[in-house]
Amino acid sequence: FLIKSVVNEVDYRKKLESAYEELKVLDHAKSEFVSIASHQLRTPLTAIKGYISMILEGSYGSLQEKTKESLTKVYQANERLIKLVNDLLDLSRLESGKIEIQKKKTSLDVMVTNVVEMLKIQAQNKNLYLKMKKPRELIPQLDIDEQKISQAVLNIIDNAIRYTENGGIVIEVSLEKEEKKIVIEIKDTGLGMDKKDIQDLFESFSRGKVATKHWTEGAGLGLYIAKKFVEMHNGKIWAESDGIDKGSSFFIELPIN
Repeated sequence: FLIKSVVNEVDYRKKLESAYEELKVLDHAKSEFVSIASHQLRTPLTAIKGYISMILEGSYGSLQEKTKESLTKVYQANERLIKLVNDLLDLSRLESGKIEIQKKKTSLDVMVTNVVEMLKIQAQNKNLYLKMKKPRELIPQLDIDEQKISQAVLNIIDNAIRYTENGGIVIEVSLEKEEKKIVIEIKDTGLGMDKKDIQDLFESFSRGKVATKHWTEGAGLGLYIAKKFVEMHNGKIWAESDGIDKGSSFFIELPIN
């Protein structure tokens, strides 16, 4: 009986190891497919964006107002597709460990201001305010990968705009000298979250009950990618909310080098 149990145990372990190896192969194949497909999609989408921009700017002659409105909607839909493709590429690189950090001295408040300017039209299209508070004191430069932290901030503000129907978003960069860190706070007057949504918020493909209920666009990758980029800088990211319909606050905390 003992010998039979040992044989069964060995056989069971071999099957587990075989299944694990098959899963690794499948996971690698999935990542490769996502990466290749995303690259193949990004080129034509970028070309479409360029041509629509030229048409809207009048490079091919004047447009009727109705035509301009329709093309603007096409342009916006194309922008959403480009963002999704970029998110999928980032996800693929994160999972395969191919993301590299390229640090340089960066003025965090200037960087956040630039992100806010990029998203102002998106907020205005929903009749929302998007404001950045002036820092209360001089913010020291940080040695960071500007592109990745900028992307993290952009993902959070973009998320806030999509989940806010009235009011708007306020961003503040503050220095906490004693704790040697800089905190970026993004506060919105949006749909809010319950504790369960906050708990799962930074998981990949996570979309809370509010997103499902209100048919909010997005694949649920932006906050996951933001979290990974912040953690690469030994930083922290978290969210707070008093509940549904009570808005949300997101925080990015980065250590002073």
